[in-house]
Amino acid sequence: MTAFGVFWGLLMLILLLGFGASITGGLLDSIKSVPSNSIFVMGSRTTISYKGFGRDRRISVDNIDMQLVKNEMPDKIRFITPINFAGTKNANVGEFNYDASVVGTTPSYYHVLPTQMIYGRYLNEVDQRERRKVCVIGRQTYETLFPGGGDPCGQMVQVGSISYTIVGVAKKLSELVSIGTDLDRSLLLPINTEQLMYNEGSQIDLCVFTLRDKYPVSEWQEPILSIMKDHHYVHPDDKSAFFTINLADLVTAFSLLFRGLDILLWIVGCGSLLAGLIGISNIMLVTVKERTQEIGIRRALGAKPQTIVRQILAESLVLTVSAGLAGLMAGVWLLRLAGKIIEANPLEDYPLGNPQIGFSVALAATFVIIIGGLLAGWMPAKRAMKIKAIEALREE
Repeated sequence: MTAFGVFWGLLMLILLLGFGASITGGLLDSIKSVPSNSIFVMGSRTTISYKGFGRDRRISVDNIDMQLVKNEMPDKIRFITPINFAGTKNANVGEFNYDASVVGTTPSYYHVLPTQMIYGRYLNEVDQRERRKVCVIGRQTYETLFPGGGDPCGQMVQVGSISYTIVGVAKKLSELVSIGTDLDRSLLLPINTEQLMYNEGSQIDLCVFTLRDKYPVSEWQEPILSIMKDHHYVHPDDKSAFFTINLADLVTAFSLLFRGLDILLWIVGCGSLLAGLIGISNIMLVTVKERTQEIGIRRALGAKPQTIVRQILAESLVLTVSAGLAGLMAGVWLLRLAGKIIEANPLEDYPLGNPQIGFSVALAATFVIIIGGLLAGWMPAKRAMKIKAIEALREE
């Protein structure tokens, strides 16, 4: 029963680490599916007067900003994705209607927010250039407007007084990632069409600049903002005129967070293991007490204290390691079983990684139980070493 405490403690440690790695892997894969070498830019307010313009001036990103950055950095920019949020509007097809989020964007939004097409196609450059009144609807929008299912491409959806032709149905690959809006509940338009239909001129609510991999966004963020500041007559030192999010830094922050989670899981798991090791130590103390006369006789016959110590430590180590390795093997087997279940029944919206531990983790766990076994037996061994032969023989 004492050994079971060590078995259970190590089993919990392995399961915690394995499922922790599964959750962490799924989250990181979802985040990293978005191009991490990207910067998100939104207009804000100035805090420094410049070239005759006062402070607290509202700055809005526009189409010219995109073109200027593209012209200045043609070899560095992978793609530029403007996003406009026209708000929630009632969309209807026949007797069915749904309050969808109308979003104007470009074909590159497909790469910024990982997307899977259910029907039809995505927005393309021709839609953009010719300001076509076409749209891609999200999964939830589709299921509400077309409860009977089937391919809706080519059919019309009425949004207020405007009719749009549906060219595709899309869904996002993960519920854990959204950029600006929930794709599944949206209705996507070419941004030129959206700006024209909703009288937004050339204004852009959010612009995503994605650089090529060999140009780190951390190094090129300021040059991009500098181009935009020149266009809007913003002081070069004004840090508040544009609100930015560096996705690479965000991914790094999440990685550090998950590393902290791993450390927490180690602490919790080792706490369970510690309870088992304390039980081993206690039972060894009881064993030494019950074998006082035996130890006394051995001492009287010439056994050295080191021999007694080695015997107690060996017993503690065998008990701890055998129980610990059994817990380790049981944990690995259960993780493998859980991995097969997850693979056979994947969670579509909340992906999980393979629940497994690395060889280094198994090695570290083995090292922990060996050290723990020695520490658990050290106090009983010290007590056994202090037993004097004559006093032990008198013990009843």
